[in-house]
Amino acid sequence: MLSACKSGPDTSVLKQDLQSRLDSKFSDGLFKVQSFTRKGSAPAPGKDEDIYIYYDAELEFQRNYNLAAWQGLNLGTLAVVLGAKPAGIEGYKQNNQQGDLLTVRGRLSYSQNTDGWKNINLVPQTKLQQAAAPVALKGPGSLAVLESVRRLLKRNPQSNDLSQDGIILEELERSLQRIDLRLARRDGKLPFGTGWKDGTYNRFGKAFSSYAIQHGLPVFNFSSEGSIDNGLQLQQGELDFALLQSDVAEVLYKGWIDAAQLPLPDLRSMASLWPEALHIVTLAGRNIHQFSDLQNKHLAIGSPGSGTRYTARRVWQAAGYDRPSIEQIRSMGLPASIAALESGDVDAIFVTGAIPEPTLQALAQRRNDVRLVPVDEAIIKKLSGQFFSYYGTWIPAKTYQGQEKPYRTLGFAALLVTTKNVSDEHVEKFLDLVVSSANELTHKFYRTGFISTETSRLGISIPLHPGAERFYEKLSQQQDSVQPARQD
Repeated sequence: MLSACKSGPDTSVLKQDLQSRLDSKFSDGLFKVQSFTRKGSAPAPGKDEDIYIYYDAELEFQRNYNLAAWQGLNLGTLAVVLGAKPAGIEGYKQNNQQGDLLTVRGRLSYSQNTDGWKNINLVPQTKLQQAAAPVALKGPGSLAVLESVRRLLKRNPQSNDLSQDGIILEELERSLQRIDLRLARRDGKLPFGTGWKDGTYNRFGKAFSSYAIQHGLPVFNFSSEGSIDNGLQLQQGELDFALLQSDVAEVLYKGWIDAAQLPLPDLRSMASLWPEALHIVTLAGRNIHQFSDLQNKHLAIGSPGSGTRYTARRVWQAAGYDRPSIEQIRSMGLPASIAALESGDVDAIFVTGAIPEPTLQALAQRRNDVRLVPVDEAIIKKLSGQFFSYYGTWIPAKTYQGQEKPYRTLGFAALLVTTKNVSDEHVEKFLDLVVSSANELTHKFYRTGFISTETSRLGISIPLHPGAERFYEKLSQQQDSVQPARQD
């Protein structure tokens, strides 16, 4: 499949097309393609006349640029432009300088027509995986039952309907998560609540927990429903650490009378990890162009325990709109929300996450009618004036394929949170590993490249844990000790 076949354009054309993609879809003149090596080609799924061409390339920075900046186009968008995964891009750092080189392992897509080969942007949609037959339970022991359940859940796609099978699978998933959490506690592990499987939080938790275990801290990555679920389980002592949206952490700590949410005074912050934003996504033809058009539409606003659901409710309330009727609202996770948007069950979806959000990237690659809905400036000013965790931000043009203009929206941070009951030693060790792991884990999960001691206290909306305060004090002392002596 990856043999040096001659299908598709010549290498010189491929190199030129890659340069054009970088200039038009990322930043004009930022990169120069210094070298390009074709590695082979393969048929693309979907159409017989479409092919993938794999390549290695070197890109030279023509000016200084930060691919891990909290604002602006970053590595996630660049990877899509290059047809690469973030792990297939090497040489980037928080502040690349003019002349630095990136090495890339990527893929270009082409379609053949009467005029020859045309570079295409949309990724052909593969055939949806069919549900596998349920796995028969084997063996009399409880561990054998658990392993059979794991195989059943792995082989059957996530279901979000109210069918018999859907309900059974959903409850089995929840039960298995609770069992895993209790077993981790029994074995002396430190549960780290992240998010839904394959989501940004969970992918970070998976990479970090493996790193932490290797360095002597027994962290267990726990897949949860999201920020609200994490905060409640922290307060109840089920988790030791968790990732929360900074706005969710703020409201859980202070309480929210309108939502009958009592304060959770034991929550303590540790660090801000990376910036996040609210995405409101619709499709062309749904007659939604601005925020006010969302009224009387069918909306997916996130699962009940997610931060997305909370943020959506805050924004809706700040707009002064009446609460949507139960018929208008769908409470479901991101994969199900995407499916509902495409099927027409909902007109728009709310998504919170880093920019770019990988699932939305995949959607925009698959179809050319994806549209973002801006958040009104008046809503942003109202919320940022009331809550420390909010600020106005932009989803830059070209972040998602086909996005020709920037979109104003609400920004916040991914916050690392613990409780006052967790020891100072564990908090210090956890933070030390978060900082030290950034370089090593960047190529496993590129968002770790955004973690920096310079931004670790931005947007923190609840009190710091004493162990975190001690960690930052030591860090400051270390930095002062390496400063050059003043020359009088």
